[in-house]
Amino acid sequence: MNIPAVGLGTWQGLGVKNKHKDIRDSIIHALRTGYRLLDTAQSYGVEPAVGEAVRESGVPRSEITVATKFPSEWHHDPVQALQISLDALGLDYIDIFLMHWPVAADGDEWSVLPITASPTFVETWKLMEKCVGPRCKAIGVSNFTQKLLDELLAAATIVPVVNQVELHAFNPNLKLVSYCHEKGIRVTSWSTLGGGGEHTPKAKEILTHPLFKRIAANHDCSTGVVALSWAVQRGICVIPKSSSLSRIEENIHLVTLTQAEMKEMNEAHTTISQIRLADHISTLAGERDGEQTIMGWTKKEFGWEDADGNWLT
Repeated sequence: MNIPAVGLGTWQGLGVKNKHKDIRDSIIHALRTGYRLLDTAQSYGVEPAVGEAVRESGVPRSEITVATKFPSEWHHDPVQALQISLDALGLDYIDIFLMHWPVAADGDEWSVLPITASPTFVETWKLMEKCVGPRCKAIGVSNFTQKLLDELLAAATIVPVVNQVELHAFNPNLKLVSYCHEKGIRVTSWSTLGGGGEHTPKAKEILTHPLFKRIAANHDCSTGVVALSWAVQRGICVIPKSSSLSRIEENIHLVTLTQAEMKEMNEAHTTISQIRLADHISTLAGERDGEQTIMGWTKKEFGWEDADGNWLT
């Protein structure tokens, strides 16, 4: 499947009320600027605005890749979840339908189930395979590690077309990206720009640290463009969000970094800081038996870290 390298993320709509027109108009602007990939999710609450923008942009539907994600409470019935998204988007089909997290929930998104409880993510994937057809061109996953993908691929008939993960200079996922590419899975990066420091101030340095500012000066561009270009040169799709029309225009015009600059970017997690934003998102955080959890699972269960706390991705 041909997936554009740069898309527009839409999670800026999460929790925002009465912003339908603004979000729709920014998406229309992106499409008319040249974007051909839109990333959204049921939990963002903006699928109606995304679908309306697609219909009103003047860009043929066949040229636009629309990716959306279903939440944890629909792991038991992704076929019905697909219909919910189709109805909200007002589109005849979705290009890429993703399992938002490997974590299932019972009743609502926060009633999370243990990793061994049914439906497991493997059971959900087998149900997702039934979605592929005229209404759903391809399926994929989000927030999966090598550990989880090993288990899924052992039972899968269809290989995920995409694995969407947190990825930025302070969490480059060097091993995970290599693994996915070997398996024929395209990696999509969320929070490539560090999330604007929303969850931890240290992440702001992805846009302000002297290393990244120097590279930006070398190419007469912003540090944001440097971060996006670095990811795309690694074969990764990026989906930066923005409500600024000028920033939307800027983010699609990438530069080519030198091998030395790529090396510096790849090593920034060891020379500057190592950060997993998910560890700092309060709505995801919890604790079990004195151990930190994300969405109810430990970092070891996710496959992010080993028993000694060493990062595995």
